[in-house]
Amino acid sequence: VEQSLIAIARAVQREKKSERIALLRQKLSETELPPRFQLPLDPRIECTGLVVSKCRCMDSKKVPLWLVFSNADPQGTDVTVMFKCGDDLRQDALTMQLIRSMERKWEAEDLDLRLSPYGVVATGDEVGFIEIVLNSNTTANITKEYGGGASGAFAKEPMAHYLREHNKSEREYAAAVENFAHSLAGYCVATYVLGIGDRHNDNVMLSKNGHLFHIDFGATPHTLPHAWS
Repeated sequence: VEQSLIAIARAVQREKKSERIALLRQKLSETELPPRFQLPLDPRIECTGLVVSKCRCMDSKKVPLWLVFSNADPQGTDVTVMFKCGDDLRQDALTMQLIRSMERKWEAEDLDLRLSPYGVVATGDEVGFIEIVLNSNTTANITKEYGGGASGAFAKEPMAHYLREHNKSEREYAAAVENFAHSLAGYCVATYVLGIGDRHNDNVMLSKNGHLFHIDFGATPHTLPHAWS
């Protein structure tokens, strides 16, 4: 499965941006997969194929693939992952491990900061899978949509409007705001302690139920190696 995905990812990277999704879906449709297989992110889940119509490629530099697999369990939901070819995911995986360790330490002290560490597996040289946190969006997109454009990044209201739209009752909205406050505090501390750099509103995300979380921890001059030197 992985070797087929690597070949497809490299072909898509070379294609013109306007034609990438069509090429991706064509290549995926032509790919022969085993009747049942497991993904490295969670070997407990078996898949039976790809939902090609839901697959797409992302806009970032390395053009990661957004892939949706059919769950072998008829009662299970589709399995959505990101496949990256050309990025070293080892630092992302290490960062997630450290954030999980922080979360366990806080929970042992009865402090639930509602973090959202997601799965990252480096399966080879600059190749790997990342778990997609569904029902979430970047704070960049949220501020543009709910704040009237690029200037929305400087407004106070866009996050509240986003949470209000997806949490109609006062009880749901209050719970989302509480999730937001706790997770914001948790990630502020975690990213400060770990010395995480390259933070901007395209790699800070917010789920519909209020969980704020950070993504994309690739090596930069101001990230983990620098903090630990």
